[in-house]
Amino acid sequence: MSKLGIWVDYEQKIVCNELRRQDLISFGDWVLDASDCRKTFSPTTYQGYRLWAIPCLNLMRRYPVLARSLAVAVRWMAADIKYQQGINARRHWRGWLVRRGIFWPGNWLLGRCAFLLRHGFRPLATPSLRQSTGR
Repeated sequence: MSKLGIWVDYEQKIVCNELRRQDLISFGDWVLDASDCRKTFSPTTYQGYRLWAIPCLNLMRRYPVLARSLAVAVRWMAADIKYQQGINARRHWRGWLVRRGIFWPGNWLLGRCAFLLRHGFRPLATPSLRQSTGR
């Protein structure tokens, strides 16, 4: 249990930790996002998140404009979480689009691809030359 009285693994949030460290997102948005991700991450989506978040962390440190841009998207996502939890009365459409249209589907897709590659996935076999020529 954290000092805040909520159980969250803040170390899972690579991008938001860096944004908070740079003071680009509020403490409240950071806690809200981390709590939501704690409930929502699956092993597949977390693997996908790590695939892009770790390289992104280095880029955020090198290019402050990237960090500021991502902070805007995270604030939008936090606004959508607030709507989903009943804290805000109005939906935040940009936050909804980023969360539901990019963040979660993208993490799932990357995580699923990593899983398939790790477990020896091969594309459908094409017929060999011998089979196609009838020999």
